[in-house]
Amino acid sequence: MLRRVAIVGLILVAACDSGPRYVGVGDVLDVDATARRVRIRHDQIAGLMDAGTTAFAVRADEVGAVLLPGARVRFELRRSGGELVVTRANTLAQGNPGIHDHTPHHGGVVAMAGMLHLEATASPDGRLQLYLTDIWRRPLALDDVSGAVTLDLPEGKRSLPLAVGGEALEVQGPPLAQASINAAFALRREGQDIELTFLLPLRRGETGAAGLPIAGCVPSPTGKRGPRCTLSFAKPVVAVALAPDVATLLVAQVDFGISAWRMPAVDFAFGFAPPPAVIVPVNEPPHPEAANAMLVRPDGREAMVAMENRLIIYSMASGQVVRTVAVPGGIVRSVAWSPDGDALLVGSFYDAAAYLLDAADGRVRQRLPIEREGAALAFAADGRMVAVASEDGPVALFEIGSAAPVHVLRGARGAVRSMTFVGDRLVGAGDDGVLRIWNRADGAVLLERQIGRTVRAMTVNGRGDLAAAVGREPAIQIVALADGSAVDTLVWHSDQILSLAWAGMTLVSGDGAGHVALWDVPDRDS
Repeated sequence: MLRRVAIVGLILVAACDSGPRYVGVGDVLDVDATARRVRIRHDQIAGLMDAGTTAFAVRADEVGAVLLPGARVRFELRRSGGELVVTRANTLAQGNPGIHDHTPHHGGVVAMAGMLHLEATASPDGRLQLYLTDIWRRPLALDDVSGAVTLDLPEGKRSLPLAVGGEALEVQGPPLAQASINAAFALRREGQDIELTFLLPLRRGETGAAGLPIAGCVPSPTGKRGPRCTLSFAKPVVAVALAPDVATLLVAQVDFGISAWRMPAVDFAFGFAPPPAVIVPVNEPPHPEAANAMLVRPDGREAMVAMENRLIIYSMASGQVVRTVAVPGGIVRSVAWSPDGDALLVGSFYDAAAYLLDAADGRVRQRLPIEREGAALAFAADGRMVAVASEDGPVALFEIGSAAPVHVLRGARGAVRSMTFVGDRLVGAGDDGVLRIWNRADGAVLLERQIGRTVRAMTVNGRGDLAAAVGREPAIQIVALADGSAVDTLVWHSDQILSLAWAGMTLVSGDGAGHVALWDVPDRDS
């Protein structure tokens, strides 16, 4: 958790101009200087419109000077007076200082190596290209870059040297008939080694990913107690999530985005699209990209990923961005999805309130004030009550629509980090290492058990009889909710566990070294 907090602390907050802003990429077709309008053939503009050709207003001369017919540009839109206005534009060759952008510029897969962006592409004819750009996506000189790419081909691995071809490093390999190709790039630039592995799609419409475990989910040795199998990613795993039907596992890495895995075989399904580009202060230092939180909608149709002060809503069927939701306050700290999927409860760092948002358009339905910054959130199964934990310990229970809490639950000595409603009880654990169960009806404490020095994450199984909890040590405690007794200790990780998810009989844990473990933990009555 300490590592995760450090990661979150580096994240930038978008500039505070009023009104929504949208960022698009496209080709300028023509400009009407008299009418001050530009027609752009653009890609999908996340949260606004599908790919197409659209005429936009242009009011600033310095923006209009960039919008020349034939130029490929990245542009910012805002609504004004009932129309969409281009308020900022840069040609892609110039990069975009002030735009934090992990989206592909060449139709490939983007990942970061240090402060460099690498975008890789592959085509069925065997041609691979690798584009290098700086933190603002400005192309880098390739004169001092050398290296090779190793391909996983049906007949075995094959290493091919890369050569400079225009603005990219490239190689012509053998024709590729499969749906995707594992490509491991090993580069040398300015005396530094860069190694990065991509799974590159070869069919139109397919998505890939970076930093994936090529070996898949490796089974534990026969006869040795441990997880069912383990995945090894290239970067720290900051969030894991399971679909309610346990058919899909989501894994979020630092800088390398989110990948979806088909269960129970744990086969790679697809990579999630990168979040839409966002405007940030140019003079701020670069920062890693990490999900603050990740949840699957209760009906399994969508996934919510908190990135900085935005919620990115994805389709679980395709991994494409469906919409974005702006969050009141600062960087997102915790999120809960209502049981019907229509609302999101959000808490932010340094904000002494939680917000109930409409999941479709981000409209604030209700502000829920608390004593201090919110630390954890939970929805009751009937959707009529929410719990909001304060950083200094108390937990406020609000009925939806009520202006003040109906109960304030006391007893916790420090922040409650994780909470879950189980029937008419609220289960919570946090900084003081105590598992507590409160009565929802009157706020009385039903159970207190010390289960560790501290608890940084906790999740409850579907039957509501077992909780899995982790602290700073790389071990998972399984606890019976009936009496707080210890049931088991799961040991395999060697680094701090940052995230837990439990659905059905499957418990998933992800750690700061990039490892994910899948555990079979049967219900006690099964």
